[in-house]
Amino acid sequence: MTRNLFQQLTLSELEKYTSELELAVENHAKWLSRINRTLICSLPADSNDLSEHPHQLCQLGRWYQQIEEPGLTADDTFRYLGEVHKAMHMTAKSLLLKQQTPHEQINPDEYDELIELSEELRFLINALRREFNHNRNLTAKLMGKVFENASEGVIITAPDTTIISVNKAFSEVTGYSAEEAIGQKPNMLHSGKQDEAFYQRMWDDLRREGQWQGEIWNCSKDGEIYLEWLSVTAVKDESSELTHYIGIFTDITSEKENEERLAHLAHYDQLTNLPNRILFDDRLKQALSLARRSNSKLAVMFLDLDGFKAINDNLGHNSGDRLLQQVAERLNECLRKSDTVARFGGDEFTILLSEIDSKESVIKIATKIIEAIAEPYDIDGCEASVTTSIGISLYPADGQQAQTLVKKADNAMYNAKRLGKNHHQFYS
Repeated sequence: MTRNLFQQLTLSELEKYTSELELAVENHAKWLSRINRTLICSLPADSNDLSEHPHQLCQLGRWYQQIEEPGLTADDTFRYLGEVHKAMHMTAKSLLLKQQTPHEQINPDEYDELIELSEELRFLINALRREFNHNRNLTAKLMGKVFENASEGVIITAPDTTIISVNKAFSEVTGYSAEEAIGQKPNMLHSGKQDEAFYQRMWDDLRREGQWQGEIWNCSKDGEIYLEWLSVTAVKDESSELTHYIGIFTDITSEKENEERLAHLAHYDQLTNLPNRILFDDRLKQALSLARRSNSKLAVMFLDLDGFKAINDNLGHNSGDRLLQQVAERLNECLRKSDTVARFGGDEFTILLSEIDSKESVIKIATKIIEAIAEPYDIDGCEASVTTSIGISLYPADGQQAQTLVKKADNAMYNAKRLGKNHHQFYS
């Protein structure tokens, strides 16, 4: 590697920037873990991983693209590192695309190639570190670029956690300039959403393991609370003496909100905001497991509205939707907090009554629901009326499995309709 002269830096400053490279590599390892999790759990792929040039969008890739120093770009190890890094991202992209394509099978050899490339990349990074030792000032300049231009916020503290340096991304996220932050301590960002026990565990792990990472709520200068993914590493010298703490964080508030929104869409009905049949099935299975352990009973109700089609035909589908929303509210008011009401589809609803003490208590709830549903509805100034037919199955008398209980409650509901509607029937 060509030896060029750059700004002179102290050993502690050089160690600071070298540690930044280490953390950049850790973030790349985190990317690989995320790829594995996405493949194993069949999760939606990140758009960056499916882009035309995914290798340019990760932190290591951005760092690599920013390097213009001839002494480094002409180095064989550096050039080959870029090729391996690109090949690893393209292999990951191919695996993700196959995962999302129906009837496509992931070739184990291609997955093995991803692992082999990651190991080769790790080997090249170690080789590059050894070459860096031949030109420490060059290393300092390159790491300074990563520090200043990283999209992640970076905060560096002394051993007593006094802040000694931050980068531009830190100021952009927190609202505090470098001048305002330096000399303070990271608790200037505390949001109050996590108690002292949380921070105690974090520092215990950091002192014991030398690193910590996880989600943490912080507060910006203007009082806005945000969620970040934080990775903190303890930096030690050759004598194993602590010299610095380095924290790298990313604001993941929007990402978290999107995850929660998608999870809600996957498990809740968009019209009524009730659990959908997927979430109902999951809760019923959990309730059955608890009932088996505690030797208790539960009931499943299947409800269908009588006369709902006439509402849709005469007043329109928008009015029908508003009626369904009011029905959902009335159903919730009739039940305990421990019970679950779900929209099964159309004008059908299911109810889980957990830990029931007797058949009579189920009858009381069914009667209460029938009376509540039969009350007139105000739909944009027009009065509308519907009734409901309810079918009921009991655990353990009518079945041991979730699907069986729902099916038998459905059969009982149709029997209630045949017998005149607007009443309940137990499965027989």
